[in-house]
Order: sequence, then C-alpha cells, then structure tokens
Amino acid sequence: MNLISSSKATLPTVSASFTRRPRIGRDALSGWLASGPARSAVIRICAAVWFLLLGAASVRTTGGQAADIAAGRVSLGAAWPALLSQGCIIVFYTIIFCIMILRPEPVARAIGVGPALLALAGSYGTWLIPLLPRGPELPVLAVASAVILVVSEGLVLYPLIALGGSFSLMPQARKLVTGGPYAYVRHPLYLAEEAALAAILLQYAWFAALPFLAVHVAVQIRRMQLEERVLRNAFPEYAAYAKRTPRLIPGVW
Repeated sequence: MNLISSSKATLPTVSASFTRRPRIGRDALSGWLASGPARSAVIRICAAVWFLLLGAASVRTTGGQAADIAAGRVSLGAAWPALLSQGCIIVFYTIIFCIMILRPEPVARAIGVGPALLALAGSYGTWLIPLLPRGPELPVLAVASAVILVVSEGLVLYPLIALGGSFSLMPQARKLVTGGPYAYVRHPLYLAEEAALAAILLQYAWFAALPFLAVHVAVQIRRMQLEERVLRNAFPEYAAYAKRTPRLIPGVW
C-alpha cells in the first residue's frame, strides 16, 4: 500500500515535468528570435536564399537561350544582347548573395514600415513590367534597348562591388563609401538601375511606359532621401561629402 501510494504521488510530478519541456523549448526559441542578432541572422539568411533563387532562375533562363542557339532555333547574332544581359544579371545576384551572407550589422537604420515598403516597391516593382502593353516592334528600338541594357547592367556591378558589405535594400548605414563611382555621384547604383529600366521600357507602349517610369523614379528618389537621412545621422562627415558630390547627375542635381 505504501509503495503504491508513493508511486501514485510521484506520477503527477513526473507527468508535469514532461508536459513543461516543450513549452520551455518554445519559449527559448521565441526569446532567441526576439533578440536583435538572432532576428537579423534570420533576415540575412532569408534574403541571401532569395537572391540565390533569383540567380538560379536566371541561370535556367540563360541555359534555355544557349540551348536555342545550339539547336539553331535562334542565331547568335540575334541572341547575344539577351545572353549578355542575363550573364550580367547572374553576376549581380551572385554578388548580392555573397554580400548578404558576409556583410556586418548596420550601425543605423530607418524606422517604420514606410521605408521598408518603399524599398520593396523600388526593388520589385519592375516585376510588373511584363503586364504593360507592348510597343511596336521596331528594329531600331530593339537594338537601342539591348545596347543600353547591357551597358547599364554592366555599370550596376561597379557601384555594387564598391559598396561591398555596405549594400542594403533597406535604408541602413554600415560604412560611408565615398570612393570609386561614389566620388562622382552619391547614388550611382540607382542611376544605373534607372537607365536599365528605361532601356527595357523602350520595348513597351509609351503611354504605359512613361507613367511607370515616372512613378518608379519618384519612389527611388524618396528612397535616396531616406538613405541620406540615415547616413547623415550615422556619419557626421556625410554632410561635407553630400555638399561636394551631386546626388544623381553631375552638374545637374
């Protein structure tokens, strides 16, 4: 009787200990994710994987183009601009993937949902372009679009490499970069991106392409202003840099 009673008395204690362990684990995980470094690590990994997937999709597209050329369905002379453009995009996504993994934590950032939404609209709003009506298929426009696109996408890589670990989609500050292309304008990456966007829009109807470009430029200008505010607050020397360096177009603005 005593043994049975004592064992019954201990059963609730053992049972309770088993039911508490999962809750403790969940609490520990929630606490870890709520911490600044852990949350930043999760965002960093998700962003890196995202750009890795975009790069893989570009590789697949390039493989399809190369297969068409090998099979004789498309001539190399007609396909080289698109092939070269896709190559630039693959390099672009690969560099961003490496930067996302290796870059340090920001020393300052914009607060609120608004800056994040602007960054997403500026970065991914271009995915809406295929929904626009196509323009007339003029050979001159096609060649101009291909040439400008290849040159501008090549120019995108220059400021991206100069930024290195300071690159970010969101308005954040890690290190003040004033060398390379940033010695000429404060936002060379935006300038090259808008040139590439304009080149793509040459292939679409002007009544849809022009409003789209105007809205995108307005979003990007607001992003520049938010980034400059963060950099100005993080680095006292930014004021002198901004005073001697034009924002986007040398001698104009």
